[in-house]
Amino acid sequence: MYMSAKQAGEKWNISERRVRILCSEGRVDGVVRSGWAWNIPIDTPKPGDGRQLRHLKNFDLRAGTMNFSQLDEERDRCFSQQEDRQQILRSYRHLVNRFILGSFACEELSIEQDELFLLFSHCFAPSLDFDTQLLALNCRSILMRFVQETGLGPIPQTKTTRPFFSEQRLRELYRSLLQGIDDEHMGIYRKGDLPSGGDSASSVRLYTVATQMETLMTQYEREWASLHPVIRSLFFYGELLRIRPFGRYDEVFASLVLAGELLCGGFPPAFVDVRQIDEFKAALILTRKRGNYHNALRMLEQSLLHELALMMHKE
Repeated sequence: MYMSAKQAGEKWNISERRVRILCSEGRVDGVVRSGWAWNIPIDTPKPGDGRQLRHLKNFDLRAGTMNFSQLDEERDRCFSQQEDRQQILRSYRHLVNRFILGSFACEELSIEQDELFLLFSHCFAPSLDFDTQLLALNCRSILMRFVQETGLGPIPQTKTTRPFFSEQRLRELYRSLLQGIDDEHMGIYRKGDLPSGGDSASSVRLYTVATQMETLMTQYEREWASLHPVIRSLFFYGELLRIRPFGRYDEVFASLVLAGELLCGGFPPAFVDVRQIDEFKAALILTRKRGNYHNALRMLEQSLLHELALMMHKE
């Protein structure tokens, strides 16, 4: 059973216009758009008001002293020299393999480069369990779809808007990630409470995962909108790791969000090399304890410079 935006507004004691805004922002669970109308499940709870979530604001996330002028210049130089769309796509496919290896290593999923090559050559990889194979294939499909949507260098964008993500799109992304693994998962946040990033050990208050995600999306859409894309991407990634909204494959999911946000900002979706994963995880501990992203940002910047260099040399 569904209700209209008008009926939802009467039920939630807000205006019909406000309901439509919440639907368009992806903040209404289970909503389905039909033409100009929004069909809202009749048992969907009223979304929280982001304006009332400000007291839950997480850490004042800190990037430290970062200067991305070299990175910006390398990106512009790379794509001014590389005008062959097919060449960029070939380089991007190699990049996707490295990205998946890194994100799986962060999730502590065992997969080797030759196994990925076999899998992406439309062959069964007998050394990998079925779920891991599906997960890798789903990641590749998502990353290839992202680059078509956002564009990259000479690859034209098809439908990028800012902000790139909404809560609704995050749920859809997670469902895509689990395709064939858990087709019944509806992208619902896990049950459980956790402290907000800004609470001290002496005054810990617990909030639901759903509330934490609303807070995160408010920060992403408003406070982080003017940040450099690399900072915004890593802040988003780090907070998703802290919250772990779904409880399964959260590291891989967060890495895909990182990739989408980097692409939306005009950068290739780089991830830390497998050999540096332990160092990267240590840097991420600082983000959760102190909100300090400086070391993690340095590592991501170096990975981006490396990927741009490979693209310029026509990998």
